Amino acid sequence: MRNSWQEKLRLFGLHSIPLLTTLVLMFLFIMPINSIEWGYLRPNIGLICVFYWTLKRGYIFSYFSAFVVGLLLDVYSSSPLGMNTFLMMLTVFATTWLAHYFQNSSFGVGWFIFALTAIGIIVLKWLMLMIYFGKLISLNEALLNYFSTVLFYPLIASINVWAQRFLPQERISE
Repeated sequence: MRNSWQEKLRLFGLHSIPLLTTLVLMFLFIMPINSIEWGYLRPNIGLICVFYWTLKRGYIFSYFSAFVVGLLLDVYSSSPLGMNTFLMMLTVFATTWLAHYFQNSSFGVGWFIFALTAIGIIVLKWLMLMIYFGKLISLNEALLNYFSTVLFYPLIASINVWAQRFLPQERISE
């Protein structure tokens, strides 16, 4: 029996590796910081993982996975409910579009494309927060978050590369 329930369960487990890796990394990097200023130095691990997994394995890391990541970020952070969910799903949309051009690129090119994507997402979040709260929010906090996120990209990407080794090889259709 080729498609037995054990095989389906095994494939489900393998396909949940990107989401589980993202959730574990997010929980590992959520540190209680008592200072608001130092809180902005916390990198956006969810954004890094959503970008990485969508770029490398977009057929596994879907909008549903981005929705779960965004919802957990919304629950944890003090941002309005739905904001991070929208931004993570927008990241999947943008990265899926970019993946056609940069899927097999070098690490440096991927890091550069992430830096461009992250500045767009973080500035959009900054603008949305200003509209929501109805007051001017300093751009310095958003820039601190951006630089810490971009600087943590190699570490988080290397952990994701390690987790990606457990996934089955892609089938190449000819």
